[in-house]
This record gives sequence, structure tokens and C-alpha cells, in this order.
Amino acid sequence: MITLRRISFGFAALLAASEVARWIGDIRLIPLVFDELIVAAALTAAAWVAPRYGTAPLAAAWGMFSGLMLGLLVPTLDHLLFGPPKVGALFYSIVLALAFVGGLWASSVAMRLAYSKP
Repeated sequence: MITLRRISFGFAALLAASEVARWIGDIRLIPLVFDELIVAAALTAAAWVAPRYGTAPLAAAWGMFSGLMLGLLVPTLDHLLFGPPKVGALFYSIVLALAFVGGLWASSVAMRLAYSKP
């Protein structure tokens, strides 16, 4: 569980920092990064409370992360496949797909750990 908690803290920091860096200087910063910051906060809070409450909060937070990544991946793939073309859509699609798979993996690990406890 310690490794999963560390991964959660790391992904939360990476998610928040990358999204703020992406939109910094844009007037639309607040509404556009709100969903990523909520998921980053959920990952951080779940990793923080996991020693006391077990891995169920981690499973929920990673489920949120996976849902966010899927929600970002589908429109990006739509732009990639059917246009209009976006700069960097292929790279962004690959990163989102890897993040989605990583989120599913972390969620399954958290659920497996939660069910293995007596």
C-alpha cells in the first residue's frame, strides 16, 4: 500500500502541475483546470487517509482519475481521427491512453488490496 500511496501523491502532483502549466497566463485558467485539480485533490486526500481507512478511498480516487483520463482521451481521439486537426493530438492521445491504463491498473490494485483485508 505504501507504493500505491506514493504513486498517488506523485500522479496528483503531476496532474495538477501539468494542467496549471498548460493554462497559465490564460484568462480561462480557473474553469479549465478545475476538474484536474479536484481529481488531484482526491488522489492526495485518498493517499493521506489510506493508512487509517484502508485502500477503498484510493480505489475511488483512481476511479475518478481513470474517468477523467477517458473523458479527455475520447475527444482527443475524435480530433485525431476525424479532424479538425489539433497540434500534438497524437502525442496527447498516447499520453492520455497511458494515463488511463495506469489509472485502471492503480484502481484494480487498490480494490484487490481492499478485498484481501480480513
